[in-house]
Amino acid sequence: MSMQQSQTMVVTGTGSVTGKPDLVTIQLGITTHAEQLADAQAENTKRSQSVVSRLSTLGVQENDIQTSSYTVSPQYDYIDGQQRFRDYEVHHQLRVTSRTVSNIGEIIDAAVLSGATEVSSIQFGIEQITDLYEHALSKAVENAKAHAQALALAAEVVLNHVPVTIQESLQSDAGPFAVQMGKMAASPRIEPGTLEIGATVTVTYSYR
Repeated sequence: MSMQQSQTMVVTGTGSVTGKPDLVTIQLGITTHAEQLADAQAENTKRSQSVVSRLSTLGVQENDIQTSSYTVSPQYDYIDGQQRFRDYEVHHQLRVTSRTVSNIGEIIDAAVLSGATEVSSIQFGIEQITDLYEHALSKAVENAKAHAQALALAAEVVLNHVPVTIQESLQSDAGPFAVQMGKMAASPRIEPGTLEIGATVTVTYSYR
């Protein structure tokens, strides 16, 4: 909070609500190696198709499985200061969205058994988040108003309760968390819990 000019004050308000996730996004990687590029690509295609096919049997829709990156790079060894070609590496990154949060562990397990070599992140979300965010935004405005009233009372001035300006800050999403492939001896138990949806506003009030 800060005082701005002689007749206005600027306050910041925050608000938050919680919601239960109803979708989850997973980043899967399929990496293959071969001395011949065509062989590395063919093996990668085979594994990728196997992963997609297996996930479809678990209810993941085809349009919810998208390629996020596809890279091909030669790999080299350095022996006695000399660079020697080893093989080609093909890496296919898939972005998978499931609207059945409860079976996330089964999806990961199935993907790994079908050929995925990496699970880089898992991110839970709420598909219809607008109403929750607007509720948090309303709380943020009320919070800013309470700050302004407290300032006006302390300064013994009369607050104009109609804001001069209200500026909304950008909404932040819940961040992903990493899953270590080496620890997946069985289907991982992953609890989505609840997500916090936050809002922040900057409000300018006038006073006399």
